[in-house]
Amino acid sequence: MSGGFPVLRLYRRRSGTEASHVLCCVRHPDYRGWSTDDEGAAARLLEHAVESLLAGSGVDPSTLTLIGEQQGYPVGDRLFETPAPERAMVSYAFLRSGGPWIVLGLDVEADDFWGEVSEDEDLRALDPVPPLSTVPAVVLAEL
Repeated sequence: MSGGFPVLRLYRRRSGTEASHVLCCVRHPDYRGWSTDDEGAAARLLEHAVESLLAGSGVDPSTLTLIGEQQGYPVGDRLFETPAPERAMVSYAFLRSGGPWIVLGLDVEADDFWGEVSEDEDLRALDPVPPLSTVPAVVLAEL
């Protein structure tokens, strides 16, 4: 089986002259890794989950611009606290391979972010590169 991992999308939100950020967090549906039909169905379910989470929170998708996406576990455990935070400082770095792929963490200092990246084999393999950007964001999570 494939899937079951968190998908984290960081958006810039425009409302009039105001700009803010939204972090949308859902779990990728499981699918049989050898079946492209199942993989496609899982991708559609993922998009539906994101759309439903945004709509249920009153966020108009037409006001959003994707900054980046991480598929997998972020830096730190803050996102998985119960209950999940409603607001957080989101720190993110793009991957060497380029956008829209990022590695992100919530409410984490720069030294701690890069320290965890260097110690975590999965995060290190993604190859995030400086600079680290940090923005305040509304957190929408269904994990």
